[in-house]
Amino acid sequence: MHRSIWKVGAPMKLSKTSAHAALAIAFLANQTTQGPTQARTVAEHLGVPTDSALKILQALSRHRLIKSQLGRSGGYLLHRPAESISLLEIVEAIDGPIAGEMPISQHTGKLDYSMNILQSACQNAAQQLRDTLCKYTVADLVVAEEQPTFAVAG
Repeated sequence: MHRSIWKVGAPMKLSKTSAHAALAIAFLANQTTQGPTQARTVAEHLGVPTDSALKILQALSRHRLIKSQLGRSGGYLLHRPAESISLLEIVEAIDGPIAGEMPISQHTGKLDYSMNILQSACQNAAQQLRDTLCKYTVADLVVAEEQPTFAVAG
């Protein structure tokens, strides 16, 4: 029996950490009128340990997507308006640059042409993903959080 190595319809996945980072920034965007938000509050909102939220917030701060304020009433704030922070920036701040790489070592000779085609396809797919993530901003997530949810009758 021949089994295909290609997974048809395999989902594109964000890392759990990048998803939490996007949700954390959306939460901070909703908190702008209340001043800085503590890591503990972000952690409670995400349902993760405070240490995990703190690592995410520190990475976002290092990439200047959010800023931290020290002191008794300190916490985290957006560094720029929500409309100017793309999902691509968030994902790459957490996971690094999106690159279209093939996990196959280089072959010589007759496979060079096929390898080049596969590498090109991977790079094109990565560029399409980057282009798509650039189209969405934190402001889109804030709007999404404000939408009412509806229960589906079963």
